[in-house]
Amino acid sequence: MKEYILGLNLIDLISEKHKVLRDKVNVASGEPLNKTETHILAMLELHGTLSISEISRLISISRQGTQKTINNLLAEGYVDTAAKEGNNRDKPIVLTPRGVQVCSSMLEIKQNIEAEIAAKIGRDQVEMLRKLLTEEWL
Repeated sequence: MKEYILGLNLIDLISEKHKVLRDKVNVASGEPLNKTETHILAMLELHGTLSISEISRLISISRQGTQKTINNLLAEGYVDTAAKEGNNRDKPIVLTPRGVQVCSSMLEIKQNIEAEIAAKIGRDQVEMLRKLLTEEWL
C-alpha cells in the first residue's frame, strides 16, 4: 500500500480509488479514450439520444468542451448525429454500433474488475460498499 493513502480523508480516498479504477478500465479496453470521452459514451448508453447541451449539463463541462469532445468521438466513429425535425441547431448525438460495442466491452471489464475486488475483500464487503455508495448521504 502506498503510505500517503493512510493520511487521506474520505473524499480524497474515493478520488484515488476512482482514478485507479478508471485507469484499469481504460487500459483493459485498449481504446484510446480519455475520461471525458468515456463519460460521454456512458451518458449516451444510459440515456440513448442526447443533445450537446444536455450532455454538457449532465457531465458539467462547457458546451464548447463538449462540442470538441463530440467532434473527436464523431471522427473516431463512436458516435453519430441524428436529424431532429424542427431543430437544425442542436443535433442529437447517438452511439454508433462501434460506440455500443465499446460500452458493452467496458461493462464486461468493469464486471471483471468488480469480481477481482470481491475476491480480495469479499462479496459481502462489495455489497456493503455498493449499498453505502447508493444511499442518499450527499
